[in-house]
Amino acid sequence: MMVAEASILVDSPIDHLREIVLDPQAYAAADTKVRGITVEERTADGLVARIDGSLGPFRSFIRARYTVAPERIDLDMLEGRMRHFHAVFLLEPGPTAVRLTHREEYDFGYGALSPLVEWALRGWAQRSVEAEVRALKRAAEAAAPAAPTAGPTPG
Repeated sequence: MMVAEASILVDSPIDHLREIVLDPQAYAAADTKVRGITVEERTADGLVARIDGSLGPFRSFIRARYTVAPERIDLDMLEGRMRHFHAVFLLEPGPTAVRLTHREEYDFGYGALSPLVEWALRGWAQRSVEAEVRALKRAAEAAAPAAPTAGPTPG
């Protein structure tokens, strides 16, 4: 199994960052492996979506179920070319920012050829995960809700 992971600090409220992770436009607006996300169904605990993009140099897609919890979003492949794909977005609130960690786990299912495929795609996968966390940070910070003000002070 191949794993790619990246973390970044995001100056955004955790609820807003969670919304950005679930926003299809946050990925398509940046240079990531994701070309587009189409939400097919919203569920009580998340959503089901088709993710169009690339797997290395090849165009590909997966259908995935997003399961939302307070400090994490899990993404499990329902349909795609790989044997198994799982991703997680961890949202860890800190004193001044939220640490966003994105981890992707790939099982290509090519038997004896899997190590060669993993070797060929490892760098691409790592760069793509790093690009995704940067894109999510930019989207969250660009559209961050305004901080509440205390109101007018008595004169």
